[in-house]
Amino acid sequence: MGINCGHSTPPNLKARIREEAINLIENEDVDTFLVGEKGGYEIDAYDVVLELQKEYPDIQIILVISAMTDLNVMGIRDGPQVIERRGFDDFILPPKCELGYKKLCIVYRNRYIIENTNFIIAYNKRKGRGYEFCKSAKGKGVKVIELTES
Repeated sequence: MGINCGHSTPPNLKARIREEAINLIENEDVDTFLVGEKGGYEIDAYDVVLELQKEYPDIQIILVISAMTDLNVMGIRDGPQVIERRGFDDFILPPKCELGYKKLCIVYRNRYIIENTNFIIAYNKRKGRGYEFCKSAKGKGVKVIELTES
């Protein structure tokens, strides 16, 4: 299951992400979450999945990065300082991301997520890259759970 799309998030969104993730775990037998850390929504969703892993210890968290340098800067911050790293069971650097072109690497990362998941929990209230990501996922048969529609 992938988590992507969106930018800043409203206060109740973490509860909605949690509800949808639990539904996927309990009713769709989802046991692996592909997560990222490229924006407010992804970070919030990542934090929710980390909390859920305490209740559902069999779920796996796979961090999908767009560059190896991402591993050096990811985590909970206090200003510029990383004070705590978020946990994950494994990480993936998708093919082509090693090319190093930042904007393209994010596209390759997103394509990897689309091609390797059945579900995406999305928060995408406007047009743009997030919208295109969700549109592409739907076109590939991925079920996009769009939280802005509820």
